[in-house]
Amino acid sequence: MRPHTRPEGPARSRHRREDPLPLRPISPPRPTDSPSSDSLSTGSLATAARSSDSLGVVRSRHRLEKAPSGHRPLIWLAGSAAAASLCFGLFVPLSSQASPGVATAASAPLAASRPVPASVVAAVPVVAGSPVIYSAVSAGDGGSAGPVTGGTVVSVTGSGLAGVSGVSFGGNAGTVLSATDTTVTISTPASTDYGTGSVAVSLVDSTGAIVPVASTPADAANAAAAAATAAAASKASSVASLSQAITPLVVASLSQAITPLVDAAAPLAAATPTPAPSGAASALASTGAAADTAPAVAVAAGVSPLTFQYVPDPRITAQIGYVRAHWNSYNSAVYGAIGGNDCVNFTSQSLIARGWTMDAEWSYSAAGAGYSSAWSSSTAFAAYLSAHPERATPLTAGESSRVKVGDIVQFDWDRSGDKDHTGIVTRVVKDASGTHLYYAGHTEDSLDKSVEESLANTGGTVSYWSVA
Repeated sequence: MRPHTRPEGPARSRHRREDPLPLRPISPPRPTDSPSSDSLSTGSLATAARSSDSLGVVRSRHRLEKAPSGHRPLIWLAGSAAAASLCFGLFVPLSSQASPGVATAASAPLAASRPVPASVVAAVPVVAGSPVIYSAVSAGDGGSAGPVTGGTVVSVTGSGLAGVSGVSFGGNAGTVLSATDTTVTISTPASTDYGTGSVAVSLVDSTGAIVPVASTPADAANAAAAAATAAAASKASSVASLSQAITPLVVASLSQAITPLVDAAAPLAAATPTPAPSGAASALASTGAAADTAPAVAVAAGVSPLTFQYVPDPRITAQIGYVRAHWNSYNSAVYGAIGGNDCVNFTSQSLIARGWTMDAEWSYSAAGAGYSSAWSSSTAFAAYLSAHPERATPLTAGESSRVKVGDIVQFDWDRSGDKDHTGIVTRVVKDASGTHLYYAGHTEDSLDKSVEESLANTGGTVSYWSVA
């Protein structure tokens, strides 16, 4: 019997089965190596990453290699871009690697610190429509003068004048009759104490601001252009200062962000922006948020102020001239004379010289009707004036400061309520003690007689009529 034998098979090792492929360590490619484009792929990188464990062990296809203690393995990158990039063949210590949060913080200032170029800064807007005057005060005859009694219609021209709401002549308020964008029409007030001479004129807008004056329209345009140029220059200077102040901060932040990439041993977390030089800090402090705020642009005041010349009222001049010529030399050839009671006849004659015209109630006719009651009686004349406020308005004794030359004065000698005497005011004197009035009249013919003296002599009362 043949002994039983085991069938022939593969040779067995005494210790372990031999691997079909020899073991060899994985070495990084030499600089002269030229691996093919498919020697390193995204898939292989992902596979290598997944094969790593928390102890820093890299799983080889054939065997295990353990990285040095305290280091992470560095995956060698190679490919077509190797010639254009930097490769670091060092194991970077764990303590020197920056976290993603630190890297983000280092890069943030770079995006936020880019200065705005001066060329793209918006131009400073010029305030449009600001009121300005570029003409003198002009009356109907082309001059800048009018009577002390006021009422002269004058005008000024310019631009943006529709909002003018007030006007002053030597401190006395005039009346704005109309205001358009180019023209303001005004009625002058009476001068202070009806004095003659030149006074300053000023216009104000709805806010109470004085409207500036320029000598010509070109001056107004030049003033606005100069203001705009100055504002733009100020803006450009502020932007330049701000850029000079920000640039050192940008350079410092960029330098600190790049340094850890060059020197991996320097911790990126320790990168702190270098403070700006003291000059840059000063520039930032001086500009601040105000660098983006345009200064208010105002049209500069012009070269000459507005003025108006007060001259004697020609109507009053004619009236007082007649009074002085006939206070003691009656013009009886024209108006006759009323014996012992000619005061109202003389006063009425002076008003005709002033420019008044007769009407049915107040008249004289040498041919037949003779004198109307209002022409010859003080009481009837007072009633007539009361019924015609367009010709005169009443003033009491306490309003003597409003009386002017050419107005009418009436006395009640016995305080009965009737008017006993009528005269024409010829002088007004004001001093520290008050207003002192003087008058002229017929019947007890007088010129520049004191009202105060007459009242003291008779014990009567006085009233006035302000003649228009």
